Amino acid sequence: MISEVDWIDNGGALDLMVEEVGGLPVLRVEESLVLELRSIEKLMCELAGSKGFLFSSCTHQRDRIKIKAERLGRNFVNELKRKKGKFERCFPSHEVNPYVEVFFKCIDRVDDIHSLKDWPTLRNGAAEAFLVRINDLVEFVRLELSSDAFKSVLKRFRKASFKRINSLECYIDALFAQHSRMLVVRVDLSYESGFVSGREDFYGDVKRVKAHWAKMQKDLHKGIPVDGLLGFACKLEYGQLKGFHFHLLLFYNGSNHRQDGVLARMVGENWRDSITAGAGRYFNCNAVKEKYRYLGIGMISFNQLDRVSALKNRVASYLTKVDYWIRLSPESGRSFFRGNMPKLKSVKRGRPRAHELAQAVPRTAA
Repeated sequence: MISEVDWIDNGGALDLMVEEVGGLPVLRVEESLVLELRSIEKLMCELAGSKGFLFSSCTHQRDRIKIKAERLGRNFVNELKRKKGKFERCFPSHEVNPYVEVFFKCIDRVDDIHSLKDWPTLRNGAAEAFLVRINDLVEFVRLELSSDAFKSVLKRFRKASFKRINSLECYIDALFAQHSRMLVVRVDLSYESGFVSGREDFYGDVKRVKAHWAKMQKDLHKGIPVDGLLGFACKLEYGQLKGFHFHLLLFYNGSNHRQDGVLARMVGENWRDSITAGAGRYFNCNAVKEKYRYLGIGMISFNQLDRVSALKNRVASYLTKVDYWIRLSPESGRSFFRGNMPKLKSVKRGRPRAHELAQAVPRTAA
């Protein structure tokens, strides 16, 4: 199951989460933390499958006892030293992946963080005491991850994530079933620093932000600022550094529209000037699409399999799969929004697509 969501690497993250600083693309701090959560999950899975002691004793100079650690044990201690404060500061109202939650429990069980930093230098009695504590902690992880309670929580967490992933992929397939070519626009919508920051009245700010999105959604359906919207998907996120922000994906008819960068700018300016009365900010992903290694935005035809794959597995997937590691708490309400599934037409007009013609041609006997 992990392989189904283990899709994001450092290069992939840069493809999806570009921000310009001095003309260069960079990875924002909060997205970097998401990658760290991913690495913690992988570490915990390794611990769950490990056997025996990861830390043992050996003799050093003049028969002094020191600590010997396996590679996995070293990685575990190195992660524990980082603590969880930075995650709590950046994601104060979130649920984390169940594996990460168990990792945070481990941090809470560590009484002396200094011993984690100095463990290679511990000798004799101090070394033996540390061995007992750290091996007990490893065993705690194994028991937690093998428990029925954990498996039940993990199953619910995964089910919610995969349901959203499948929903969006089916939605994109349905749009391409009706439209052979679409202009795909991605715009990241945010606010100026300090506006609806969520630090004093988080849930009050959530309500205000969602009111902005409701107004934005109405405009898009009315053709403001661009007519002919075929569909959309939108994800609300929150981080202590960036505050509230939306990742917005829009689909327009490729036969009627061109210049995706211009369309994205028009959408962003409507957010900034009309929806938020000047308090909004936006990032036009289509304006820098040449920097993306896997191009899943711009003009895409149904038979451009590489671009359709990038759209589904890179661009659209960021709106869904990051939830596998961290998501807004249920008290915040819905954080993912998608257009209605298009109804398939009973009669298709126009020239059949190549794959439809191939299916219609009967095979001759060899």
